[in-house]
Amino acid sequence: MYAYFKGKVESIFTDKAIIDVNDIGYEIYMPENELAQIENKKDDIKIYTYLQVREDDMKLFGFLSYENLSFFKKLISVSGVGAKVALSIISNINKSDMCVAIATDDVETLRSVPGIGPKMAQKIIFELKDKILKEEIDSVKKMNKIVPKSNPNIKEAITALQVLGYSEKVIKEVMDDLNIENDSVEDIIRKVLKEMQNI
Repeated sequence: MYAYFKGKVESIFTDKAIIDVNDIGYEIYMPENELAQIENKKDDIKIYTYLQVREDDMKLFGFLSYENLSFFKKLISVSGVGAKVALSIISNINKSDMCVAIATDDVETLRSVPGIGPKMAQKIIFELKDKILKEEIDSVKKMNKIVPKSNPNIKEAITALQVLGYSEKVIKEVMDDLNIENDSVEDIIRKVLKEMQNI
């Protein structure tokens, strides 16, 4: 319903911001790290949003990037993961570490988030990876043809980056300009994310 809001920061709280859009204040719940980024912003900011509708409540959740919004949607699609837990994950784990955790089945990284136990951490990683592989089955087949057999880590990195919301096309375009033939999954992900920041 609401793709994004563009306006000025009116107030900041521990878990949400009030954004003034044409003299209307919208209450938007956001990750703590992103709230810190906008706390002293004077100019208009753009926040990508998700409207959660329940029988007795409606809440807006917002993010400074479309990728984080997409990742949030994937997280809450995992059974047992609510919006509060999803925000906590995004607040406590950076994109690079989350990508590596998904690609390498690193449960311990997710366990570092308050409120997430070992079973939930394992469930999140496995369900997200499986979801991407099912959604992108045709793309995965193409990847098998394109990805050099000498480095299967590239395929794992692509899958993990897709979980974060990046499209396969964009990922491959960035990879084409990088020397990753002999890199580990972790190194590939970090190189790609670093390059993404410059796009």
